[in-house]
Amino acid sequence: MSILRIQDLHKSFGALKATDGVTMDVSHDEIHAVIGPNGAGKTTLVAQICGQLAPDSGTMNFLGNDITALPQQKRVQAGLVRSFQITSVFPDFTALENVAMTVQLQQSHSFRFWKSAARDATLLDPAMAHLHRVGLADHVHRPVHALAHGQQRQLELAMALAVKPKLMVLDEPMAGMGLEESARVVDLLRSLRGEVAMLLVEHDMDAVFQLADRISVMVYGRLIATGTVDEIRGNEEVRRAYLGEDA
Repeated sequence: MSILRIQDLHKSFGALKATDGVTMDVSHDEIHAVIGPNGAGKTTLVAQICGQLAPDSGTMNFLGNDITALPQQKRVQAGLVRSFQITSVFPDFTALENVAMTVQLQQSHSFRFWKSAARDATLLDPAMAHLHRVGLADHVHRPVHALAHGQQRQLELAMALAVKPKLMVLDEPMAGMGLEESARVVDLLRSLRGEVAMLLVEHDMDAVFQLADRISVMVYGRLIATGTVDEIRGNEEVRRAYLGEDA
């Protein structure tokens, strides 16, 4: 059963067809990766799924409901959350404070006066649990601006989890990371398999092949193939268009 179903999605910018008849689905509990060269249309696809861009035509269905014209915040409230492009509420606040405010927003959709909220165990306890989950137990009281790049990505994932997502759209989570940082994020995402569905857009093919249940390949705005890791590895059109003959 699909948690997200996209049908014949089109988006053009002048003569450029950024998404050209994209049809795909994401199943419950799966990690579905979208790969493709720069300029393939992946960012435009994600922006339409998450509500930053309206498609020219086509439909998107999430949890059985048409979300094609649904505002971005309504999609978040329904459980469709984009991670790794979340801007921290206050970069001078600690990791714990940022996640606690995300918990507060999820509960009430508005911020109370922070001095009282900062002492609220109903916010701090789940925030601490999310930070432990993503591996930031030793950094909860550090301000966000003092965290390393990989730690900021871990924090963004904790904030996404605080929204209680049903589908997380992960936009290049390994970007800018070293091998050790990437390995930690891969392990973390693998630990979430079965708990939340994920749509993963990523250039790190080692991470994609380790994580993905299915992979869709975009080239020039079109999906040229969807399949398992082995099917994509063995697809000659994909090898020519993206992975290279030595993949």
